[in-house]
Amino acid sequence: MTQKWTRVSRRMLFIWCLLGGLIILFSPVSLTNKLQLAYTSVFRWPLAAGQRASLATRAIPSLGVVNDAPTDETTKEHLLLRNTIDDLKSQLAQARQDIERLSHIRHVMPRWEGMSLLPADVTVTGRTQSVLYINRGQQNGVAVGQYVVGDMSIIGIISAVSARTARVRLITDPTSKIPVTLGESDLAWVMEGRPGNVAKVPRVPAGHPVSEGMQVYARKMPGVLDVPIIVARVKTSRIDPENPLLLDITVQPACDLSALTGVMVIVSPPQK
Repeated sequence: MTQKWTRVSRRMLFIWCLLGGLIILFSPVSLTNKLQLAYTSVFRWPLAAGQRASLATRAIPSLGVVNDAPTDETTKEHLLLRNTIDDLKSQLAQARQDIERLSHIRHVMPRWEGMSLLPADVTVTGRTQSVLYINRGQQNGVAVGQYVVGDMSIIGIISAVSARTARVRLITDPTSKIPVTLGESDLAWVMEGRPGNVAKVPRVPAGHPVSEGMQVYARKMPGVLDVPIIVARVKTSRIDPENPLLLDITVQPACDLSALTGVMVIVSPPQK
């Protein structure tokens, strides 16, 4: 038995769909609500599957954003690394400054080539300009008795040392005593500190030629000071009123002790 198919024209199909839409449009609300409920009940499984797929699609990029967002732990590590890098940059800059200072000293004073110099910063200056403290200690090879240089001149001697700091007894300290020579003479004298940022060279014979402005050198001492280094200049020289056979010689430091911010320690075995 042959089945016959009825052909419907496109115009007739359009009219039927239009009439169906108009009927639904003008139908009572109660009827349309029932139709919506029926549609939802029939197609609830396909609709639920589509909703889950849509939510899953939206969740994928959002999960990626959460994973990429910095946490407190990663922020802390980033800050730690940044601070470490900044500290290393600062240490590198300080090392370059120290190298430049050492290079300049050895270029200006070739005789200092054989001496081991340790750069140090002045941390505290004594109120009476008798002592100062530096940021180098036993860990850096600093020891009691080593000479300290500031502005290309001897300013004092290490008098106390700890692991990381040291105290410098300046040449103007009343307890300071340094072997010196006057001018070009090889005769050894002792320079003693005095209050008022000055020092004295006592017991020099009245016949010894000494003039104002004459250089006073820290005497060469093998193993401690390889070459003579300027330490002071003669401020006044006159006959000692208490002993006419001797000179009363007052000297002043070769540099401004109160303005020092950096020094050099001549690292060598301590004096016995």
